[in-house]
Formats: sequence, C-alpha cells, structure tokens
Amino acid sequence: MKRALVLGVAVVGLVLPAAANAGTFQGVVIAKNAKRKAVVTAAANGTVHTVRAPKSFAKVRVGTLVAVRARQLPDGTFAAAAVKQIRAVKQARVHGTVVKRAGRKLYLSAGDSVFVLGVRGSAGSKVRPGDRVNASAKFGKAQLFCDAVKPIGHDDQLELEGIYLANENGVLSLAVHGRGLVKVSVPDDVELPELKPGDEISLHAKVESDGAFTLVSLDNEDAGGGSTGGDGGVDMGDHVFTVSGVLSSLSSTSVGVQVDGHREPVRCSVPSSVSLTDFAVGEAVEMSCKYADGRFVLAKLSPKMDGEAGGADDSVDVQGSITEINSTAVTVAVQSPEVTSVKQEGKSLVCGLQGGEDLRGFAVGDSVEIECDYSRTLGHYALTGLTSDRAALAYRDDGLTEWFDLDGVLSSIRGDGVGIQVDGHTGPVNCGMPAGTDLSGFALGDNVEIDCTFSDGRWQLASLTSDAAQLTLD
Repeated sequence: MKRALVLGVAVVGLVLPAAANAGTFQGVVIAKNAKRKAVVTAAANGTVHTVRAPKSFAKVRVGTLVAVRARQLPDGTFAAAAVKQIRAVKQARVHGTVVKRAGRKLYLSAGDSVFVLGVRGSAGSKVRPGDRVNASAKFGKAQLFCDAVKPIGHDDQLELEGIYLANENGVLSLAVHGRGLVKVSVPDDVELPELKPGDEISLHAKVESDGAFTLVSLDNEDAGGGSTGGDGGVDMGDHVFTVSGVLSSLSSTSVGVQVDGHREPVRCSVPSSVSLTDFAVGEAVEMSCKYADGRFVLAKLSPKMDGEAGGADDSVDVQGSITEINSTAVTVAVQSPEVTSVKQEGKSLVCGLQGGEDLRGFAVGDSVEIECDYSRTLGHYALTGLTSDRAALAYRDDGLTEWFDLDGVLSSIRGDGVGIQVDGHTGPVNCGMPAGTDLSGFALGDNVEIDCTFSDGRWQLASLTSDAAQLTLD
C-alpha cells in the first residue's frame, strides 16, 4: 500500500507578501463563522478583525476575551498562529457599517465579516444602510444585545460576506450571517464568476441613495477560479485547503487534481525536494495545499481508498425551507437542485436528530440553513446545525447549543414556566423558569417576544418582553 506523502512545516511555511501585517492583538469574540472556521473579534476601541482559526474554532466561545497572534492575509482577514482565551466578558464596543435592520436585529459589516446584534426598544431605529456606527452591547445567553447605537458617518461602499443563494433577473441573493437575506443588483457590465448555491462569497457593494446595494466586485471563497476584482479569486480559506478527486497531471514541479464541480483541475506547486513517483495519473487521492510565497504549495497527498470517509456526501450545508419536523428527524426542501451533495433525497434533505436536540423553536415553512454529517454507523445524516432568522441549533465538539427568539401571544403562565402561541407552530412554545419568577407585569393575551436557551436538558427563559413590561433573567 502506498504511503501518504506529508510535507514538513519547514517546506510549506506560510510566507506572504511583504505588505502583509503580522503581530498580536486582543479582542472580544462577538461572532463565529462555521464555514470560514473564523471568529470575529472587537477590540477595546471597537475595531473588528476576522480571524481564521480552524484549530481553535470549536473551543473559543462568543463573549470571550482572546489574545491572537496572526498574520494578515491578502483578503483582509487574519490567519491565526495562536489564539489564547483570557476570560469571559459581559460587554463589547463595536465599530461597523450598517447592512440592514430587520425586526429586532441589526446587521453590521466590519473587518471583512457581517455579524448581527440584537436590539431592544428604539436602539438603532433611525440608522440606514451605509451608516457608520459605534455600538455598545452586552452579551446575553444566546447573542449580543445593543445598548446604544450612535451614527458617526456614512459609507458609500461596504463589504458583505455570506452564503450565495441565487441570481435572478440581475439581482444576487446573499444570506449574511446565516440568517439575514440581502439582495444586490448586478450591473450589466459586471461578469460574475461561476457560483453554486451554498458557496461562501465576499463582495464589495455600492450603497445607493435609497439604501439598495449595487455590486462592485465579488470573490467566491469556495472556488479559487474567477473573480470580479479584489485579490484575483484566490481561495484563502484558512490559508490551507483539502480536496478529493482524481490525479489529472503530475510532474516534478506541479500536481493537478480533477475535483467534481470544478471545470479546471485544482493545481499546487511541488517543492523541489519532494518526489511523487509513488503516485500515478488517474489515481483517486486527497490533496492538501498551503498558501506559501504567493502560491499554493503541496502539503499532503494521500491515496483515497474505496469506502473511505470523505467527499461531498459525508457532510452537507445547504439552504432551504423546513417541510417536516417530528421526534426523530427534520426534512428540508433544498432551494436549488444544483446542490450536488444532496443526492439520495432528490430535492429534500432528511437529517435525524441526535440525543438532546429539541426543535421547538422551529416550524414548518421556516427558511433555514441546515448542516448534517453522514453517519455510516446509523446509515443516515445526523443533524449538526440548524439556523433560521429566529432560532439556532449547533452541535459541535464542545457540545449542544440551542436558542430561539420568537414573537407571539402569551398563552400560559405557570409556576415553573410560560408558553406563547407563535404563528406557524402547531402548539404553544414553552420555556421553563425558576420558581418565584415575578411575571406580575404580564397577562395572558399579551403580544410578547420570548428569548429562551437550551441547557441541562430543558428550555430556560432568558427574557420576556411586551409593550408594558420586560423581564431578563441572568
């Protein structure tokens, strides 16, 4: 059997152009991006950085002050050499540009990321797309809530990043931060790169006088070929990528792998000290490459045996709408049949629930992003992530996290909890609360917003708000 070829760090060490910045900085983690394996930090002065940290991503929690040692990549984000957690904090200051306000959520762009803040009352009610703001916020159990939003200027252009959904009649649809829908007009003279629903993209957009967005340039982070500007379409990822496919070319200086969904082979340079004589064109392989000295350089090449885990079918991350929820599984109708990773279910994806998962914050008809891993032991997909505009579930290495923030009518008040009736839900949505909780300001029939988190095997009330009263539990 052939051995996998693994190159030492010294051979493929990261060397970026001289203009790239390296150093250390501190910041509070205000958001995380699973597709980028990145954390978004805000410094004490509000400056935001996007840090690609695949090794630390699962361990770092939102609301933690971290020290980062990193080098800036050509796309403006940072590649972390080390991330050290210092302590949990209760508040943060953020400087960013408004993308949109939707209900009680404010979407901001800063540091090559888009992130969302919860808003209460009239905070941020007068801002519009393109406004530059300073926001002070506090960490709740499930998200970051604005205390105050102060406009400090206006930008004619801003950066957006998120999941590509569709391009219809010259209007590009983008899901920012996995939840917010943003539409960007594409001028006739701008040629888009090849895009597939589910691709992670970043773009620059002009802010029109009416708050609409017009595309200036776009990069597809999930496919290194094609760009309307920027850094030339280089997929920086976390400055390393891995692909599976068939060896299409092989020489002493270059190796090419034909990957499903790519018209051209994915190519990497081969260091002069490396021999690939054990490999042959036509062989199924897995290849990893790092960005070094302005190019992608081979870091690992290994044969891919029949039946090995890996490939598109082992993990899916798609957009769609929920068509069924029961005690064992959730079914999502995928938005586009072009999502090639969803094969066995046609245009729908069925994911089984794992132990402890409770989807009461979701309803049939919800637009969601769903993540599932294929279990060969169980013989089906298992749910690892589900996100809508008002609820989220994430099952990671550090355990299960769930929350929801719903609007409805207060339908029950009990000694141990409350329930609300929500449009689209077949029954009341219930959350527990500590005995003796004072709900004297609320009455059955009130229109309320309820915020709940899942812990210790049950849903716990985090806050309850009506026009006349507000309750927040620590």
